[in-house]
Amino acid sequence: MKEDDKFLKDMEDLNEWQQNQYNPGHYIGTGRIPRPILNLTKYPRLLIIAGVLGLILPTAIVLLTDTAITELIFLFLTPISIIIGGILRIKGK
Repeated sequence: MKEDDKFLKDMEDLNEWQQNQYNPGHYIGTGRIPRPILNLTKYPRLLIIAGVLGLILPTAIVLLTDTAITELIFLFLTPISIIIGGILRIKGK
């Protein structure tokens, strides 16, 4: 039961954050990272999966259009850094 309560609290916090993320006058709490996002770093395999999925879009754009890979290099940097972060967390454990 306690895990369900914690999950529901996390979902409420995340929903509130999503509803007010662009509202500059909304109280942001203590300035800490929301728990659902913070918990993502506890599961490095999810980071690696998210990074791989993030590489699919730029790769598809390069393959399906005439766009040069050098024009899309910034789209590759974020997923690659997420994958590297996941690998480093796995090594750290």
